[in-house]
Amino acid sequence: MGSEALPDDKMRANLGANPGKAPRPPDLSHPSMRAWLASLPMGQARSAAVETRILWSPGSSAAAISQELARLGYSPLAKPQRSVVTGAYGPLRAGEEARARIWGAELALALG
Repeated sequence: MGSEALPDDKMRANLGANPGKAPRPPDLSHPSMRAWLASLPMGQARSAAVETRILWSPGSSAAAISQELARLGYSPLAKPQRSVVTGAYGPLRAGEEARARIWGAELALALG
């Protein structure tokens, strides 16, 4: 699974075209992850990938992000993680924020 698994700008535009279908429209003020990764220079650093997702969604954007970062020279510090949201655009499901804080502390320890 590569960056083709990530939403592209056309998919994001479709989200913005149907804001009435979501209780809270998505924030499209930043570039898509695919566009951001495409603009990232080659590097030599550590990385960690996380995604927010609804419980039943297939595939893993975090895995695709991690693979692309590794291809660009940013080696993974940890396995990709996901945070589950309760609606299409959030909020986070109960317990996810605490789990993310624990993961962040683990990342900090791994970096030394």
